[in-house]
Formats: sequence, C-alpha cells, structure tokens
Amino acid sequence: MGKRIRRVVVVEDDSGLRQAMHRLIEAAGLHAESFATGEALLASDATARADCLVVDIHLPGMSGFELDRALDRGPYHPAVIFITAYDDGDTQRQARAAGAAYLVKPFAGHALLSAVNSALDSQQSGDLT
Repeated sequence: MGKRIRRVVVVEDDSGLRQAMHRLIEAAGLHAESFATGEALLASDATARADCLVVDIHLPGMSGFELDRALDRGPYHPAVIFITAYDDGDTQRQARAAGAAYLVKPFAGHALLSAVNSALDSQQSGDLT
C-alpha cells in the first residue's frame, strides 16, 4: 500500500497568492485545497481531510484567529500556520498563544514549505499544541 498524500488547506482572500501557494504545495507532492474565506472552509468538509491549514489572519468576515477558535470547538483541528502582511507584537502573541506557526508576507516559497513540513512532522509525531 502506498504512502498517503498529506493534505494542506489554504485560506487566503488574495486570489493570486492563494493560487501561488496552492501550486507550490502541489508541486511539493502534497494535496492542496484552497478557500477565499474561513466561512467557505467551514461550509465544506475539507477540515476533516486536512493535515495542515495555512490561514491568512486578516480575512474578510471571519478572521484567521476566529477561524482557529471555531475549529477548536469542532472535532477536527489540523496544525495551523498563520500568515499576515500586518506584523506586530500583538498578532505574534496571538499566533503563539494559538500554538501556530507564523509567517510574514511576503515570504519565500521555501519558508512556507518548511513551515508546512514542520507542522506535518509535528502532527504525525503527535506533538501538536
């Protein structure tokens, strides 16, 4: 039996960045699903299949932090990597308190893949916070 392909869900309202991250994740041999809003993700069943989420903090409607809290209340909560263009101390503290990785836009593709792989490795070893 073959190795299961890991699933990464991207939640980003900027369509160009969302598509670029989706392509990068797929090129790395992972399966990617993408959503423009947290509400769209929650309306799908993608969280049940996801191993990792890459979530923009400043989304229209529900913020990335609000999405993370909503997932805390449900049966599925994959590893989370928060991304933002608005880096400040309060945002960093909130991301750390959520136990999530944190990347500041613009970031290099290898930085995203490194964060995703670290999250997947932590999840596989059961070392999620």
